[in-house]
Amino acid sequence: MTSGDATNQGDPTLALPLTLEAAFQRLRESKAASQVLGEEFVDHFVRTRDWECREYRKAVSNWELRRYFEAV
Repeated sequence: MTSGDATNQGDPTLALPLTLEAAFQRLRESKAASQVLGEEFVDHFVRTRDWECREYRKAVSNWELRRYFEAV
């Protein structure tokens, strides 16, 4: 159980992950999640979130285009 800001707890293992990448890494390492949800589900879910993060990093935002186009 936690109270207050769950992203700022004393024990870093209890804090909520701040990114999707951090969340799926923690899920990948969770024995409890594998027991409750099944290893096959956890593996599939982690792999799809990993793919999603990699695809997101390939995207160029409108802000980046506006900001850096003027530098070229």
